[in-house]
Amino acid sequence: MGDQAEQYAEVIEVSPSMAKAWLKKMAPNRSISRKRVKHLANLMKMERFKLNGETIKFDEEGWLIDGQHRLAAIVFADIPVVMYVAHNVPRSAIVSIDMGRSRSLTDQLRVAYNYRNPGDLGTIVRMILEWNETGWISQKSFRQVDPDEVHDYIRSNPDVIELPRVATGLGGDLVTAIMKRNQCGFLMWLLSRVDADDAKRFMNNLVNSVADYENDPCVLLRKHLLKLRNDRYGDVKRNIVLGLTIQNWNKWRDRQPVKLIRVPRSGQPWDVSSFPKPI
Repeated sequence: MGDQAEQYAEVIEVSPSMAKAWLKKMAPNRSISRKRVKHLANLMKMERFKLNGETIKFDEEGWLIDGQHRLAAIVFADIPVVMYVAHNVPRSAIVSIDMGRSRSLTDQLRVAYNYRNPGDLGTIVRMILEWNETGWISQKSFRQVDPDEVHDYIRSNPDVIELPRVATGLGGDLVTAIMKRNQCGFLMWLLSRVDADDAKRFMNNLVNSVADYENDPCVLLRKHLLKLRNDRYGDVKRNIVLGLTIQNWNKWRDRQPVKLIRVPRSGQPWDVSSFPKPI
């Protein structure tokens, strides 16, 4: 097994003070659900909480990686409870531990790999994978993406780690007024593949409503995206935001004047062949 510590498990009566101490060693994880903690605590008080094979898990460095709700319930109920406790469980194993549970890709990336901004990072990589596989961004959700797949892509393309911070660099509130942060990060990745300097200038102009020439599409597009973002009917489809931005990037690159932003009709949405491609 090399340098990897051997995994082992034991049955322990976990006291409230022990549970509290273990929770202080909790690795980055989901937020604790008070509702779930209270539910488990009630089961414990009624002596209906039974050993079922589920373990409290610690990684090779002694960090708690699974079982936070059960431990918090012991503290809340203020009674000792017998638990299975596993030690030296690899941190990355949390991905397989969570299969079938309700953890999101964001939770899994945070717990298994301790990424910063895992929500936006995971969504950006998901869109990159979709673009690379299909050549466009559809109005429907892409196939399920597993955390290991995202992690492997990031290891091969480490620059993507910076993409979630693109929106902050451009002016966070100005960006989120017209699109989501992850959409901004994806667009910077996509347009930079054509011309990195132009991509930075275009996105900055779009976010800040700067015109390089008369009837520059950046100004009108920003107004249109702002209107869509504030529409009372809810969140605009991601492929509309991305498609319109790519479409007007192409016009901006050719220095074409724009007086009207055209959105696809509901009965004639973009498909893989008609979706705008950056040039």
